[in-house]
Amino acid sequence: MPEPKFKHHIIYFAANILMGFLGFLPYSWMGPLGRTFGMLVFQLAKKERKKNVRNIWVAFPKMTRVQAETLARSVWIRLGWNLFEVARWIPMTREEVVSRVVKVRGWEHVEKALSRQKGVMVLSGHLGNWELLGAYFSSKTPTVGVAQQMYDERFDNLLTWLRTDKFKIPMIKRGLALRGILEALKSNSAICALVDQDTGKDGVFVPFFEKLAWTQSGSARIAYKTEAALVPAFVVRGVDGQFELYVEKEIEVPRTGDAEKDILETVKRYTEVIESYVKAYPDQWMWMHERWKTRP
Repeated sequence: MPEPKFKHHIIYFAANILMGFLGFLPYSWMGPLGRTFGMLVFQLAKKERKKNVRNIWVAFPKMTRVQAETLARSVWIRLGWNLFEVARWIPMTREEVVSRVVKVRGWEHVEKALSRQKGVMVLSGHLGNWELLGAYFSSKTPTVGVAQQMYDERFDNLLTWLRTDKFKIPMIKRGLALRGILEALKSNSAICALVDQDTGKDGVFVPFFEKLAWTQSGSARIAYKTEAALVPAFVVRGVDGQFELYVEKEIEVPRTGDAEKDILETVKRYTEVIESYVKAYPDQWMWMHERWKTRP
């Protein structure tokens, strides 16, 4: 991993000071403070703001500039809110964190999938609070996480500590994941994976907001070979600010005899589910990601 840039040192030390400070404040303060922080970043980060608006227009071409900028602002406000809450989790127990999920719909789909003893691939995206999604699953059933290496090893170590020590979620780094995933599936574990970004690796082109997007296919390939269940799930923030978990029906994996065609169709199916949630909660998705970067 390359040596962190000077600005990354500043961000890291500032983040440590902030996390230490937040631990002494009431949890109810995280919303106002986080939203204010998100608004401030939105105002200062002009390059990121423009990228947000540009990506929003790809998905919603009929939006006016004012509408797109309003949505982009809301994305950063909610992201700041999430960030401050996650930082506040550090001195809390897993049970205290999981109690933030006040509504659960569709958990029976997880139970049904686990009953087959083939393991479950929990498919989600960078929407709502995906850290809380993993925490909730780990409180109910053995859970493993698949994650991308972060740009700064120190932040990566901090987030890995939160997931493994606090939430009891063993982590597997993307790119080195296959053996660990297969072992976890054999033990009938749930494996949480975010499959809504263009990683530039192992993928296929499927429509996302009516435009072809390079989409991770690893989960579909593993399910095709192992018969593990593919179950979409999302933790989103409701209108009252409380978190809600929604689990969708298992994605059916077609088996026509043409493996590549079947995998493509599987990726298309779970991408359609992710798109439906982005449409329902557009201010809770990471529009700063270059989702349509790779072109056919």
